[in-house]
Amino acid sequence: MTPEASPHAEAADSPTKPTGPVVRHILSSTHPASAPGETFELVQYIIPAGAELPVHTHPGVQMATVESGSLTYHVVAHGQVTVTRAGGAEETIGPGEQALFCVGDSWVEPVGMVHFAENRTIAPVVLISSSLLDDDAPPAALVQTPPER
Repeated sequence: MTPEASPHAEAADSPTKPTGPVVRHILSSTHPASAPGETFELVQYIIPAGAELPVHTHPGVQMATVESGSLTYHVVAHGQVTVTRAGGAEETIGPGEQALFCVGDSWVEPVGMVHFAENRTIAPVVLISSSLLDDDAPPAALVQTPPER
């Protein structure tokens, strides 16, 4: 996917270093009777200006939407992300591709897909995410030897 002159074009203003840590707020969490051994969470992530998230996977399906800001998202390997843009258009981002996610864009990450994201702007990005994970699993697992990016 190539950025064009649109709301999804790459942000030009990029700080040289992160302005703080990524913050993860659990907004709600439950253990659904229909999914024994699983935790269903609703989480808010605040990604500071200049932050780059490490290359990682999720042990369960995760869905997210941009509440504010814009996020550059990279699929590295093992799957593809399905994106629904704020206006309703759908697209798929696969290995080796990147996309800019803006307010109202949402996506579904499959289990085990290797990916990372970065905030190339001068303002924080706020995401709302829901995940269905094994009770004993962390929300993400770092990829120790990431493929070439």
